[in-house]
Amino acid sequence: MPTWAKYSDGVEVEENIFRTAAKYASDGTMDVFASDQHNSYLKLTTAYLKHVGEKRPATDDDVREVCRRFARALGGISTAALFNRLAFESPGFRDLLGKNVLLIGRLEDTNPTSIDGGKGQLARLSIDPEACVDKVDAFKTLIKLDPDHKESWEENLDWLRDVFQRAQKLGKLLYNEVLLLQKPGESKVEMAKRLPEGLVKIAEDFGPYGHFYKTQVPVLWVEENGKITKISSPKTIRTTAEAMAQAVDRPMLLLSAAVDFEQYAAQYGIVADLFAGPMCGRAYFKEAFTVDATKDWDSLETSFRKIALSRIQQIKNLARIVSKPWWHKFSWMSDEARALINMDAKPKASDA
Repeated sequence: MPTWAKYSDGVEVEENIFRTAAKYASDGTMDVFASDQHNSYLKLTTAYLKHVGEKRPATDDDVREVCRRFARALGGISTAALFNRLAFESPGFRDLLGKNVLLIGRLEDTNPTSIDGGKGQLARLSIDPEACVDKVDAFKTLIKLDPDHKESWEENLDWLRDVFQRAQKLGKLLYNEVLLLQKPGESKVEMAKRLPEGLVKIAEDFGPYGHFYKTQVPVLWVEENGKITKISSPKTIRTTAEAMAQAVDRPMLLLSAAVDFEQYAAQYGIVADLFAGPMCGRAYFKEAFTVDATKDWDSLETSFRKIALSRIQQIKNLARIVSKPWWHKFSWMSDEARALINMDAKPKASDA
C-alpha cells in the first residue's frame, strides 16, 4: 500500500488507514463514544439490577445486553464508538451501531497482570488484532502506568510497540489509551496530585505508538469518602495539556478517567483547542442506571437517550468548532489523501 501521510517523527500512514479515518470523519472531527469498560459496566449493571429489585451480580450477558442497547440508542450521533469483544462479536452488532459510525474494538483484557505487589501492571490481549480484523474498523489498547516502576514501564512499552506494528501491517487505526496507575495504598487525592508530572512523562515515551493518543488531564477536584478536595487549577490543566501536545506527534483524544460529566465538560473546555476530540464514556451515561425512570431494560435505554445524547452533542459541538482536525499532526499528506477530506470544514480563527 502506498504512503498517504506522514507524522513529523517519520511514522508513515498507508492508504487503507487514512481512508478509514477520512471515510468517517472527512470534516476533521474525531469524537468517540467509549463503551468498553467491562469492570465498570459490571458495577453499573449490578447497581441497576439492585435498583430494579433483582438481587444478583451482573454477568457478561448483562454487559453485552447493555452495550447492544447503548449502541442502538446512540443513533449514529458520534463519529466513532469503542466497544469490547462481548459487544462487537455479538450477532448483528454493526447493524445496531449503524454503518456510518467507525467501530473501534478493544483489544486488551480488562484485567491486566499485576506484578511486584501491585506496583506494576502489564497489559495483555483479550483478543489478537488478527482475530478481529474483519469485525472492527480500528483497534484500541489501554495501559496503566507508573513512571516510577521501571520493569512494568519497559514491558508495557514493548507490548504496545508490538501491537502498533501489527495494527499497521493489518491496515488498521490504533487508538492508544494511557492512564496513570494508582500506587498500592495510595488515595485518589494522592494519585491526582501526581497527574501533571506523570502524564507528561507517559506522553513522552508512549505517545509514538498509535495513530491517536487517548489521555487524561489533571483533575480540578476529587471526591473521596464524601469529601471534595480541590486538586489542580485550570492553568495547571492547560499547561500539562500543552506539554503533552508538544511531546506527542499524534492527535490527542480526551478521556474522562471516571470524573463526572460536569468536571469532564470543564476539562474539555480548558483544552479543547489542543485536542482532536473526546473519547468519553461513563461521564456521559452512568446516572442512567439508577435514575427513578429506569425500571427495566427498555427504560434504561430510554434513560440513556435522555441523559447521554445531549451531553455527547454538547461536547461534539465544542470539538467540531474549537478542536483541531485529526490530521493536524501530519507533516505531509499526498494529493490523494487531501482529496478525501475537507480541509476547510473547521471554522477559522479571526486575526484578532
